[in-house]
Amino acid sequence: MKRFAIGCTLLFISVLGPTLPLYGMDGTKEEKPPVITVTGTATDEFPPDTAILSLAVETKAETVDEASRQNNSRSEKVISVLKKLLDIPAGDTIRTSAFSVQPVYEYDDKKRRNILTGYRVLNRVTVSTSVTRMVGELIDRGLKNGANNVDDIRFVLKDDRKACEGLLVKAVERARADAETVARALGTEIGGVRQLTPSCTGEQPPIIMGMARAKTMEAADVATPIEAGSNKVHGTVTVEFYLKR
Repeated sequence: MKRFAIGCTLLFISVLGPTLPLYGMDGTKEEKPPVITVTGTATDEFPPDTAILSLAVETKAETVDEASRQNNSRSEKVISVLKKLLDIPAGDTIRTSAFSVQPVYEYDDKKRRNILTGYRVLNRVTVSTSVTRMVGELIDRGLKNGANNVDDIRFVLKDDRKACEGLLVKAVERARADAETVARALGTEIGGVRQLTPSCTGEQPPIIMGMARAKTMEAADVATPIEAGSNKVHGTVTVEFYLKR
C-alpha cells in the first residue's frame, strides 16, 4: 500500500504573446495564437517490491592458482547457500556480476621499488529477490559461508508503470487546473494542447543498517535488520496550451 501522497505543485508558468505574422493560402495575414506553458508534478511513496543485494568473496594468496582455488571453494559455498534461501521458480535470481584477478604489490624500502607479493581474486554475486524482508538473512548466511564484502543493497520497484500512470494523471490535472486559473485571470480560456512532455522518475532511500555486525554474528538466530523504507516516485508533465483570443 502507499505510504502517503504529496499533491501536485505548479513549477513554472509563462505566457507567450503573438509571434511574427504568418500568411495563409489566400494571402491574408495570420498570427499564431498565444501559448501558456505550465508544469504540474505529483509525488507519492510506494513500498519496494524487489531487493537487490551484492555479496563478494575476496581471497589473497602468493600464487594465482592458490588464490583462485580458495575463491572458487568459498564462492561455490556462498552460491549454494543463497540458492537454498531464494525462490528461483518464483522469479528470484542469482548471478555472478563481477570477477577479477589482480596482482598485489608492496613497496620495499630497501630495494626502493614495488615487489609482487601475491594475487587477489574477487568474485561478486548479485541476488535479486521479491522477498525484501530476507535481505538480512541473506547477508548473514553469505558472510558466514565465505563472503567477506557486502558491496551493494538496493530496494526498487520492479515495475513502476502503474505508479507512474496514476501520478502522471494527477500531474496533468494539476497542470490544466493551473493553466485555467491563469487564463481566467487574463480574461480568456485555454484551448487545445500545443505540446506535452511527460516524465516519471524514482528515488531510492538510503539503506540503514539496524545492528552492528559483531552483535549479529553472536546471535545466529537474529538476522541483520535492514530497513527497506519506501521509494518516492515523481510524475511531471510540462504542457503548452493554446489560449483562445
